[in-house]
Amino acid sequence: MASGALTEVYSEVLAQICLAYSIKTGKALTKDLLVVNESLNPSIIRDIKRLMITQSSVNLSNSSFTRGFIEYIMGNVSGKLNWIDAQGRNMMKVKQKFKIGTGYIVYNDKLFGNNPSDNNPYSAFLKAKTGARPDKWNPADIWVMNRDGRTALKRLNRRVQTRSKISLEYCNQFLAKEFSMRNIIPISLKKPQSTTHIEIINSNEFVTRIALGKTVNPTIEYTYGNKDVKINFTIETVELAKGQKAATARRNPNTIRGKVVAGSQKHIRLKYHVDNKKLELEYTQSGKGMPSYAAAKMGNIGAANFQKIISNTSKQGINRLNKIQEHYSDIDIKKDPFFNAKQLGVTKARNQTNMIEPHMEKIAEYVGEMWKEINGTVFDSSESSMNNASAIWSKARAGELGVSISAIPSEQIKKRVIQNLFEAAASISYVTGLNMEERQLEMEVGMDPTPRKTNFNASVYVKVF
Repeated sequence: MASGALTEVYSEVLAQICLAYSIKTGKALTKDLLVVNESLNPSIIRDIKRLMITQSSVNLSNSSFTRGFIEYIMGNVSGKLNWIDAQGRNMMKVKQKFKIGTGYIVYNDKLFGNNPSDNNPYSAFLKAKTGARPDKWNPADIWVMNRDGRTALKRLNRRVQTRSKISLEYCNQFLAKEFSMRNIIPISLKKPQSTTHIEIINSNEFVTRIALGKTVNPTIEYTYGNKDVKINFTIETVELAKGQKAATARRNPNTIRGKVVAGSQKHIRLKYHVDNKKLELEYTQSGKGMPSYAAAKMGNIGAANFQKIISNTSKQGINRLNKIQEHYSDIDIKKDPFFNAKQLGVTKARNQTNMIEPHMEKIAEYVGEMWKEINGTVFDSSESSMNNASAIWSKARAGELGVSISAIPSEQIKKRVIQNLFEAAASISYVTGLNMEERQLEMEVGMDPTPRKTNFNASVYVKVF
């Protein structure tokens, strides 16, 4: 079986081939067309060669590469859905939506790396010296550029070459302008499913906002049968009215001017995975009638970052959690930080159950208090999924995260905390704090609110899933 890094290359190259084919022919590429007698169709590869550029390790005429590549793309992405057929359909939709013609070239992101050059779309960003990884600024797997886009990019990179530092906003506005003219189109690829979904992220054309309480699942889902906690919400894409910028709209979601894009509403979740200590964005929810939009993870944030975002946005939920935590210092529960990732010296419960077992009863009591806070019901520690050291320790970590959000009494403030978490996980922005209206709500209940601070804005890109 191919490694994760290699399968990533395979899926990106396949997308390049499929998009180049659609550009050339105006049709969707299929498995039967691309693979003939267990080899890549040489006429197709020849016809699309000038429309795509890959890294040197990719040679579509060399069996040492194509052998593994063909084996991978001939498999099914899910169920009976073949990789080639699915990506061929997706890339045809992309070609149609953005009116990509034969004047465009499809570049693989791995061509560029961290070495500034005239043709590298990350060069200007590296000059901004944000400390963030280039793929956090723009998670594109392929870059589609026409001649005007390539010329503008080259001009930009030469302009900033001699500067010691430039602003991140400068980079973002350049790419937003070129994207608006469809000269440069960065595309982030997610695992294809039965239908195609295309979202434009961080342009001044669209903004994504969240809503709570519109799903069959509670906002904070803390249940038996698992070790986790889920934050459920609904997102929808709004096409902004002319003259309204996305950054302004996200700052004041209650006053967004524009219309909701038909079919853009999705019930999704952030799920805390204890073993990897990450809050992962999933375009699915559990429960009957909840459609799965994508099996692939859509992004994540680590424990240090989600603690920072929650703490620096609203401490109302954390304060309630701290009241519970006061009674459990004897089992190494700390109030600061509120998230006890290393309680009893444990980092991975599945490997260190001997350290937890002597304290299971007290940890279960701690979980019970958080359970009542979140669910309003009595926790049953004898339930089979909770009756072991690893599970109860993990459920305690999940509960700490859950209470820090569920115990926020204001729905508007709670929504802002979740919005900030979502935008960080989705590579939209890294924002903490509250806007003016939200700070007023905090002050009314005796809190000292934190002003909204934008630490990082990602650039525009297209997400295809």
